[in-house]
Amino acid sequence: MKLMVIGLGQCGGRLADEFVRLHERARSFRKVDILTGAFAVDTDASSLRGLASIKAKHRLVIGENKTKGRGVGKQAALAAQIAREEGFKVIDAIRQSKQFAESDAFLLLGGTAGGTAAGCMPVIAEILKERYRDQAVFGICVLPFEHEEALEKINVENTTHCLRSAKVNMDAVFLIENQRYVKKGMSWSANIAEINKAIAGPFYSLLCAGEEKKRSHIGVGMLAASDILQMLSGWTAIGYGKTLIPLITMPWDKEGDENMSGRKAMDEAISELSIQCDTKTATKALYLVSAPEKEIGTDLIKFLGEYLKSIAPEASIRYGDYPIEKGLIDVTVVLSGFPVIERIKPYLEAQGKEPQASAPPAPAE
Repeated sequence: MKLMVIGLGQCGGRLADEFVRLHERARSFRKVDILTGAFAVDTDASSLRGLASIKAKHRLVIGENKTKGRGVGKQAALAAQIAREEGFKVIDAIRQSKQFAESDAFLLLGGTAGGTAAGCMPVIAEILKERYRDQAVFGICVLPFEHEEALEKINVENTTHCLRSAKVNMDAVFLIENQRYVKKGMSWSANIAEINKAIAGPFYSLLCAGEEKKRSHIGVGMLAASDILQMLSGWTAIGYGKTLIPLITMPWDKEGDENMSGRKAMDEAISELSIQCDTKTATKALYLVSAPEKEIGTDLIKFLGEYLKSIAPEASIRYGDYPIEKGLIDVTVVLSGFPVIERIKPYLEAQGKEPQASAPPAPAE
């Protein structure tokens, strides 16, 4: 599956930068392309200068006539206005990508508390849906840290607007609970770098599997882009887990050990979902198991499917196998189509009604 990635605001730009590194890893180790382009869009020019992997020509400053390139100061309304007036610049830029026509979907990235992302993400999504009606538009919405919610009311207001509008304008929204990835004993910058890796990492095998060209790496049940697109809708969570397995099988190793290893990987993937959720309420699900070919047996595929069905009984489930890894079994799980997720319920119920598509909160006087 190939994505056109657009990061909005500082958080979104850094995440897009991480997806570029994921793409470079896919090209180096698996000889496949998983991105058709990656762009960072911001109202603050200094944030773009902090990126490492996105090409300079793919770093776009918008709204300079209003902000002088110094950002919107958390004013989502101003960011939305800028996106409406200059969104065409983003569209024109991504269309210049050589592989644009190969895009299976657009993926917008951003932190919901920031003004630029909260204001721009819904508007850019709306423009993309209008221009490319047959193309899926997905989002990765990164929720604020606990301390951010406590520090400023505007962080909550921006998140409320962003989530409500994302639900209207995007086909599926991957929700990311920032707080879950925080590690003690690390600097703030190191934490942010590790969090971005943790957010992007689970997409790696999922995107690579359907692009494989090497015959020995193509699974019996391949998860093609069309499968993934059909299994994504509404609020969505993604998780990844892995279990090391011996490179050499000994005579006393028990049959069925791969099932136990697969179960451990699946358990980890569920426990590491990007947001805490009631799995029983998911209406769609998919899983991808990657392991040495000899470890992917019918029993393992069946076992993982039955296990996922036991925790997501209402979900339609698709699966795939990816015979590529050495020395480990890993599992990627996506649960989608949640009617509601408790963590974001307070945002969605704030003020008691849904807003108009792309209607931002009023700017401060």
